[in-house]
Amino acid sequence: MQVFLCVVSVLFGVLSAIAAVSQIWCKKTSFPAWVMLAGALLLLAAVLCNGVGRRIDFVVALLGCTAICAAALANGIKSKQLHISHHVIRIALSILLLVGFAVL
Repeated sequence: MQVFLCVVSVLFGVLSAIAAVSQIWCKKTSFPAWVMLAGALLLLAAVLCNGVGRRIDFVVALLGCTAICAAALANGIKSKQLHISHHVIRIALSILLLVGFAVL
């Protein structure tokens, strides 16, 4: 179960980082993109903390997932293209990851 949690967290973190870097690279630099990149890096750090047995992994994952979701919402609101289903799925995945970090 711990391996599954880490793999899904790494995928979510890497995909969020790719989205943030793509937005930074292709468009003008925006604050939400930098927040999303920071959140992705925090989520990857939470996986590392979990791997070495540090119990701070939940707090780091909470900060990372919150930053990713907030940045995505801010970006959607800023561009006036808020896709509710996309954000609901992202928030639900974040909650499931956080439950996993809290339990393991």
